[in-house]
Amino acid sequence: MKRHLIEDLRSRLKANQENEKTSNETLESLERKVKALAEDCSNKKTSIGSLKQRLNVATKEKSQYEQMYHKAKDELEKKDLKLTNLESKMIETECAMTELETTASQQLHGLAKQSGQALETVQKKLLLTNDKVEEFMTFVK
Repeated sequence: MKRHLIEDLRSRLKANQENEKTSNETLESLERKVKALAEDCSNKKTSIGSLKQRLNVATKEKSQYEQMYHKAKDELEKKDLKLTNLESKMIETECAMTELETTASQQLHGLAKQSGQALETVQKKLLLTNDKVEEFMTFVK
């Protein structure tokens, strides 16, 4: 019976040793997995930090570009307004020039008519004077 008990204890010892060996292997495997997961987690944390920095930089750049866009948009609106004002002034100037040309043309036409009338009057007076000169010369002869 002692022998039987010793054999039973030896077989239990062997079984427990095999279980311990298997458990140790499983434990080592799990420790490797934990270590790999910890490294992966660390790498991901680093990656997340890097991505956060890139996001911050991109956000700042976006803000700068939005400011530049609004500034350019405001300048464009101002220049459009200026252009519209200049175009309206050009139209007003062209109308004023047309009116001036019409007035000047009318005045020149009037002056030409007056000059023509004055010339006719002077020619008539000259003819009368010539007639009187001829009468006088005839009288003198």
